[in-house]
Amino acid sequence: MRKQSFLRKSVSLASVISLLTIPLLSTQASAYYGHAAIEPAVTNLTTKDWVSAQSNSGDPKLATDQDLNTYWEASLKAGQNSIEIDLGGTYRGMRKVGVVFPSLHGEYRYKLEASGDGVSWFTLSDHSAKGITGGEDVLITQSAGIRYLKATLLGVSNGAIPGIAELRINNYILKENLTVGADISWDTSFPNRIYTTENRTDSPSSDGRMIGTMQETGMSLVRFRIWNQPRDENTGAPVGNVNGSMNPEDTLNKSLYANGIGMKVGLDFHYSDSWADPGKQVKPQGWKGLSYEELVEAVYNFTYDVTAAHIEAGVTPKYVQVGNEIINGMMWGNEKIATGLEPNYAKNDPSYFAEQGGELLWEYWDSADPEEQAAYDAAWDRFTGLVDAGLRAAKAASPASKTKIHVIVSTNRLAKTIEFWNQLTHRLQEDYNNNFDIMSISYYPEWHGKMSDLTTYLHAFATEFPDYELAISETSHPAAGGESATGYPNSVQGQADFMTDVMRACNDTINNACSTMLVWEPAIWQSMFTRIGNTDYWQANDSTRVFREAYSKQILESNLYLTTKLYQTPSLPKIVRLLDVETNEVVNTAVTWDPVAAESYSALGSFAVTGTTASGKVTAQIAVIMDTRVLENLMDNFIKSKELSGPLVPQLTNSLKQVQHHLKKGALNSAMKFVDQYLTHLNRASNDKNISPNARETLAEHARLLLEELHKADSLKK
Repeated sequence: MRKQSFLRKSVSLASVISLLTIPLLSTQASAYYGHAAIEPAVTNLTTKDWVSAQSNSGDPKLATDQDLNTYWEASLKAGQNSIEIDLGGTYRGMRKVGVVFPSLHGEYRYKLEASGDGVSWFTLSDHSAKGITGGEDVLITQSAGIRYLKATLLGVSNGAIPGIAELRINNYILKENLTVGADISWDTSFPNRIYTTENRTDSPSSDGRMIGTMQETGMSLVRFRIWNQPRDENTGAPVGNVNGSMNPEDTLNKSLYANGIGMKVGLDFHYSDSWADPGKQVKPQGWKGLSYEELVEAVYNFTYDVTAAHIEAGVTPKYVQVGNEIINGMMWGNEKIATGLEPNYAKNDPSYFAEQGGELLWEYWDSADPEEQAAYDAAWDRFTGLVDAGLRAAKAASPASKTKIHVIVSTNRLAKTIEFWNQLTHRLQEDYNNNFDIMSISYYPEWHGKMSDLTTYLHAFATEFPDYELAISETSHPAAGGESATGYPNSVQGQADFMTDVMRACNDTINNACSTMLVWEPAIWQSMFTRIGNTDYWQANDSTRVFREAYSKQILESNLYLTTKLYQTPSLPKIVRLLDVETNEVVNTAVTWDPVAAESYSALGSFAVTGTTASGKVTAQIAVIMDTRVLENLMDNFIKSKELSGPLVPQLTNSLKQVQHHLKKGALNSAMKFVDQYLTHLNRASNDKNISPNARETLAEHARLLLEELHKADSLKK
C-alpha cells in the first residue's frame, strides 16, 4: 500500500519568536448589477477520464488520483523510474505542471519532459544534478504540441520516499484559444432600451445597443438568425416592420453595425418564417408548394443572396450556419405526419407538408424492416441534398467564411448525435464531394444533461471527428427566477459559475478542438441584464465579467515547497515567478506573506502559509525538519544559560560531529550509533553536576526525535 501520513509530533517551544503583521490587498467594487466572484478558470487535466498514466514500477494512477496521501512509488533502477502521462490530445492552454513529492522535507533529483508524439521529447524542468525540496510548479511558455509528459526520478535524500504524490497538469483559458460571443438577434427589437455596464442611468457606458454593450463585456462575435418572411406564429400574418423582424434586411443592418465596431459576425439560417428547433422545422410559406428539387434550388438561392449581400456591403461572415438545431432534419415535408409542435399557422395548413422535405426518420434507425430502413436512407438522402445546397451557396458567396452545422445532444442520446454526424459527413463527401468546417451543439442543462455530460459530448466529437472544429452555438442560465434543478443557483453568481464552466468545458476539449462559445439571447432569454427600476436602462449583470475574467493573462507559480528547522522561523521568498501569457516570458512578482505563528514551526510535520501577489494567491508548503543543528542550537542556549557545562560539552559535541560526518557519507547505521552514544553521555550519572534536569530532558527528547528520523530513513533504504 502506498499511503502516507503527515501527522505532526508536538515538541516544546525553545524560544519566543516575533511575528509580522502584513496587510492584504483590496479590490474595487464592481459597477455591474449584483455581485459575482470570478477567477481565471483553470483545470487540472489529470481529473479527466480520458487521461491515462503508465510506469514500469508502482501504481502510476496514484500520482493522478487527487490525493496527496497516496503516491506512485518509484524504483530508482534505470528503466523503472519514470511515469508517463497521456493527456489524450494537445492543449494550447497547458502552461503549468505541478509536481508534488511524497516527502515534503525530502530532496529529489528528477527530470520533467514533454512530447507531442511520445517519441521526441524536450525538457521542461531538469533537476538531475541538484535536487529540489518537496515539489515545484513548472511554468511552460509554449505548449501547443504537448500531449505526453514524463517524470523521471533519479535520486532522493535520506528519509525521503522515492515517488511522486501528485502531478497537476493545468490547462488555462487563453484569449487566443477561445472565442466568446452571443446570439443577439433581438438587438433591433427594443429600440427604446439602453443597455449599459454602468450603475447609473444618466451616463450609459456606450451608445446603449446590446451589441456594443456585449462587446464591452468581452465578447467578440455575434450571431444573427435569419427568417425568410417573418410572420406571427399564431396567425401567420407577416411581420410588417423591418427592425427586429430577423428578415434578411434586418440581419444585414445588425451585421453592418457589429462589423463597424470590430465584432465578428455569424449568420444562422433557419430556413423558416419563424422559430426552427428540434421540435419544429417548418418550411417558409413561400416554399411550401415547391417540389423537392425546387426546394433544393430555393435553399441555394436564398443562402447565396443573403450571404452575397453581406459581402457586397463589406461584411465577411466569420461563419455561415446552414440550419438551426437540425438534429431531426429541416424543412419538414410529407415524410410523416406533423409533430403537433409546429406554429399554429402551419399546424392548421396541411399544404406545408404536401411536398417532400428534409425530415429525418429516426424511428427507423437500425430497423430490421427493409422498407423502414429504405425510408430512413431516403430521408437522409433528401436532408443531405438540402444541406449540401446551403453549404455550396455559402462557399460560393463567401469563400473566406467557415461553414457550420448546428444540432443538439439530448440527455442520454449521444449515440443519436454521433449517428447524425457520421451519416451527414459521409454522405456529403461521398455523394456531393462537399464538407463543412464546424460541428456545433446547443447546451441547456434543462434538456441536455449535466456539465459533465457536455464534457463527454465534446470529447466524443473531438475523438470521432478530429478534422472538424467544434463550437457551443447556444447556451444560457438564469440569474433569477426561483429554484434551480441544474446544479447552479438562479443567481448572478450561479450564472457566472455556469458560464465559466461552459467556457472551461469547451477549452478543455482535446486538441483545442472547441473554438467558440455563444450565449443565446442575453437580452431576453435567461437574461444577463437587469432592468434598473422603471427606467429604460438595463444594466449588465456582474456575471458578464466572466467573458473577460475567466481568461488568464498571467499564470502564477502558486505553490512553493520549503523546509525550516524545528523552532526556526521559515525564510520566505520576497518574489515568485509569473508567466506573462501575452509576451510568453517568465518574470518575477513581489509576494507578501501572511503572519506565521510560532506554533507552526514548533512541531515536526508541515504547515502552509498564504502569500498575496498582484496576480493572485501563493501557498508555501513548509516542512519542519529535525536535524543535528537543532541539537546544536539547543546546546548553545543551555551553555549560555550555564545549564550545560564541564566535560559533558565536548562529549556531546564530539558525538554530534560524528553523527554529521556519517550522515554526509550516507552511513545511517553509524550515524545512529553515535546518536545512541550522545544519549549515553546525557544519561550518565557522573554528568549530573554538568547538566540541569531541564536541559537533560530537552536534549534527550530531541536526540530521540533525531534517532527516530534516522530509523525511518534507514527503513526506506531497505
